[in-house]
This record gives sequence, C-alpha cells and structure tokens, in this order.
Amino acid sequence: MQGREQTEFKSTVKSWLKSHGLDYRWIAEQCGVSEITVRNWMSQKNIPPLKRQLLERVMVQLPAVAAGNTVTSLSGVSVNASLALTIQLAPELYNRLAERAMAAGMTMEGMVAQAITDLLESPPALKTRKVILPDS
Repeated sequence: MQGREQTEFKSTVKSWLKSHGLDYRWIAEQCGVSEITVRNWMSQKNIPPLKRQLLERVMVQLPAVAAGNTVTSLSGVSVNASLALTIQLAPELYNRLAERAMAAGMTMEGMVAQAITDLLESPPALKTRKVILPDS
C-alpha cells in the first residue's frame, strides 16, 4: 500500500504544481534539497515522511485553483502567496484603504490582519471565500 500511496501523492503534487505554475526547483527550495533530489522522489524514490508533511502543509496553505473556476482580480491589485502573502496595490487603492484604516482607528496592517482573521473564522460550509472592498 505504501507504494500506491506514494504514487497517488506524487500525482497530486504534480497536478498541484501545474495548477500553480510551479516546478521541481520550487519544491526543492521549500524542502531544502536539490532539484535532482526532488526529481528522484517524483520518478523512483519515496518522498521522506517529513518532506511529505512539509509538502502537504504547503499545498494546503497555497490551495490550487479548481478546474473551471476563474480567478477574479481587482484592477490595481497584485497578490503573491507562497507561505507569505504580498499584496501590491495601486497608489489610489492603498490610499483608500489607509483612509479606511485610519477612520477605524487601526493601522493598515491591523485592518488587513483583521480581514484575514475574519476569513479564517467564516463558517466552514463556505465553498469559496472572497474579500470584497466596498466602494467609498
């Protein structure tokens, strides 16, 4: 059964990588190993248990976009997420958010952290989660 589990997991990893536009070099960086080691894992050797756990954690934290779903983007917003979250905003959007944060007596960082906390505390029955910034 171990061999079948490994084969299925490797297939899942390959699909996940493809859906994110990532490659074996990226996995190698995340796991602290060489790209050759990852290629060996994916072709013939078993992925060590601790590295598998790390990969599973990464895949949960950076979920794949399901086939058929579209990613909606907001003009002036760019997001990069890979165990860290970087959001680049157009200056006018940044200023609008900064004004909102100030009006709420918060810092920009505090307001974003609260929005993320609210998303994580949403009922688990939700299938999709969106952050919608209301118009001023």
